[in-house]
Order: sequence, then structure tokens, then C-alpha cells
Amino acid sequence: MVSRNPGELPAWVEQGIAEAGIALRCRRCAGEDELVETAADADVVWFCGPNLCVTEAALRRLPRCRAVFRSGSGLDSIPLDAAKALGIAVHNTPESIAESVAEHAVALLLALVRQITVQDRRVREGRWADSEALQRWHLSRRCLGLVGYGQIARLVEKMLRGFDLRVLHHDPFSPQSTPLPDLLRQADCVSLHCPLTSETRRLIGAAELALMKPGALLVNTARGPVVDEEALVAALRAGRLGGAALDVLEQEPPAADNPLLALGNVVLSPHIAAFSADFERNFWQCSINKLKALCSTSSSRSG
Repeated sequence: MVSRNPGELPAWVEQGIAEAGIALRCRRCAGEDELVETAADADVVWFCGPNLCVTEAALRRLPRCRAVFRSGSGLDSIPLDAAKALGIAVHNTPESIAESVAEHAVALLLALVRQITVQDRRVREGRWADSEALQRWHLSRRCLGLVGYGQIARLVEKMLRGFDLRVLHHDPFSPQSTPLPDLLRQADCVSLHCPLTSETRRLIGAAELALMKPGALLVNTARGPVVDEEALVAALRAGRLGGAALDVLEQEPPAADNPLLALGNVVLSPHIAAFSADFERNFWQCSINKLKALCSTSSSRSG
């Protein structure tokens, strides 16, 4: 574990790993040299949170490493091409946060549709009578577009089933995938759930936003750079889009002059979709399970 010092993991997590017969070494590594020093004889490099040390150069200096494991969902901070070239498998645990992120995406969508944050502000300002004009959308029996169709997107679809939505999804790994332009033209609400890769960086730009229905809504709980923020701001200001709900931004935290902060048709949360009362246990239990599987595989290969 290269993102925690000894004693910083919950005791029950260390116990579970030890009971599986896995030797665990912990050090909060700030750079490549510390990583190599710590993991020189390791079969698996494990980290969580921001990647401070797992670089291409570091991986080339770890001849015994067979896998890199990041607890959580995102893999965009890992040098994936270099790992593949070196025969190092890359793993994560999206299942540990899928339910929570899906719930948050649904909450953001409903907040947009029902104008919850705007209504709240108006009531606090004493503007009770003029709030009826804000109700411009109705979710039931509309079309929902899911960009990315992994565990989180499928849970969003399941959670919204009672609204009798027509659901389209775009995912290159799904045989039922709808072409992205077609999805954007038809969807009343678009929710983003794709990983951040070279192919998906700024996947939703000016051209894509122009394809969306006038007044359509955009939700992003994936990664900020999947959306071209400058183009999004322009579409929102022009009234092309009805609103956006964003848990992730291109720059986190946002600069004080980020124009999204001044737009009334934007709902923001601080990259917290994965967190819930059950987050810690789910997060670490899935990590233990993954480490058991990885170390078992590594032992089998060694044998």
C-alpha cells in the first residue's frame, strides 16, 4: 500500500489481509524513488486516492510487479499503456462505490428536473409566489441517455425504472449501443458514466452539445474533463441547455471565477458521489477481496 503509512488503515482491514496470508507493507510514497524503495520486491502495488507515485518510470523499475490495484473506480491517473507493455495488469473496484454514485446521479437529475436548489433559494429570499414558473420539466415517460453503460449506469437505469423512461445508452463495449449523436438528439436528459481516457476526454464538446434537444439536461458524475466546460458554459448561457448537474469539474476545486459558479441553472457538488454512510466498509471490504484474488493469481503463476 503506497498511499498509507503503517497504522493508517483500519485495523480490521489489516487483519483481513493478514488472515489471507498476504504480506502487507505500507508507506505513503510521495514520488517514484520512495515507491521503488518500498515495493521493489512486491507482486502487487496498491493505492487509493490521488496517484502520487505510480508512474511509467517507476513501473519500469519494479521487475517483480504483476499488478497495480487502485481502490475505487477511476484509472485515468495510471499509465495504462506502459503497464500493458510491461505485462502489468491494472485493477480497480468500481463495485465498491457503484450504488452510491448511482444514487447521487439520480439525486442530481431530480434536483435539476424539479429545480430543487433554485426553489430553495427563492423560498429563503421570500419569493414564494413566483416559484411556480420554474417548473419546466417533467421526468416521467421522457428519454434518458446514458453515456457509458457499466455498473453505475445500469444502477441508474434500475433506480429510475419507476419513471417509465425510454433509455438509450452509448458504450463501445455494448452490442446494443446507440451512436452518440443519435442518443444526444433524442435524450431529454443525458447522464455521463464513462471513464476518462484519451478517447473520452472532452467527449461532450460544442458540437455534441449543439446536437442535444433545446432545454435538455446534462448530469456528470464521471470525470470533469469528459465535458468541455467552456462549451458547456456557452450552451447554458445561450439557453440551448436547460441545466447541468455536476459532481466533477475540469479543475477541482474550481477557481473562484469559474463561470459555472454564477449560473443559476447549474447544480454542483464537490466530487462526493462515491461517499455515503456505507462507503468505508464497502470500499475496504472490496479492496480486501480484490487483493485476495490478485495475490492468489500471482501465487498460481509463480508456482
